[in-house]
Amino acid sequence: MDRGVVGVGIDIGGGSTKIGLVNHDGEVLVQEKIITPSDANPNTLIHSYIDQVKRWQKEFVNYQFTGVGVGVPGHVIDNHRSTDVCNLPFLNKFPIAQEIESYLKLPVWIENDASYAGIGEFRYGSGQKAERFLMATLGTGIGLTCIINGKLQVTANGTLGDIGHLIVDKDLKYQCRKGCHGCVESVASGEAINRDVLVIARKHPDSYLGQMKLAGERMPTVRDLIEGSFVGDKFCLEKLDETANWIGLWACNVIQIFGPSHMAFGGGWSVAGKPFIDKIYNRAKFLGIETYFENITFFQASLGNQAGVIGAGITGLEIGKKQ
Repeated sequence: MDRGVVGVGIDIGGGSTKIGLVNHDGEVLVQEKIITPSDANPNTLIHSYIDQVKRWQKEFVNYQFTGVGVGVPGHVIDNHRSTDVCNLPFLNKFPIAQEIESYLKLPVWIENDASYAGIGEFRYGSGQKAERFLMATLGTGIGLTCIINGKLQVTANGTLGDIGHLIVDKDLKYQCRKGCHGCVESVASGEAINRDVLVIARKHPDSYLGQMKLAGERMPTVRDLIEGSFVGDKFCLEKLDETANWIGLWACNVIQIFGPSHMAFGGGWSVAGKPFIDKIYNRAKFLGIETYFENITFFQASLGNQAGVIGAGITGLEIGKKQ
């Protein structure tokens, strides 16, 4: 590596964490994935991040490490120092920023993981130059970021509230992992779809998902649903359409609240591609007030799963420069 200034980006997910070094151009220079052990506790998990950064500091001695951005899958509390109502409950109220700062001697800034994905996409991806930008992250949960005239918007708890838990299912058939009845996460999150693909596999053993289950190597997941839709499996296509309808209903609500000029879709679900996003748009437009959809652009986020690391890393870089 040539000499330069970098920020550390840490994007904490439910099952794993992406951690990388990001330069001022938004490039991820090096990245690692750290699996969250089933017996993880806050100390061991946070110190696995600290240890990785220390290894990089020894390896890349010509780089100036300026700061650390940490994306958390939960609320942001204590003036961007910790998290609560987190998808990893053992991190609730743990002094994440203080712990990292004490060992790395670098400033730390915590945001919600969806916020950092939105910042990354806005600064370096398909959201560039958007005056009113919404970024939906479709993964284990469903998150949303709003950036207006370059400024991140929050309403409560360091986020746009719990907007992934807007109620969309009047029948309240399922509860999400947080206990909400009928919210969009209960029917259209990655966790919900993983539940539903097993039902499809059991009921339809001749289907793409059923054959995967019979093969016995592993249980089918949302990724397999998407792959099955690509090869034209009837049940996968039907489930994908149903999911687009749920997300479209939710998207209609958030569009009519925030009035975006551009809306991007990232996260694991976004790999379903443009046809899936077009279905979301058509559903939202059908349900909503026409004015909100006259000048809006829907698109697939361009940074993929690196958006959160980039958003966190560039924030880490910039807070370090300010000190």
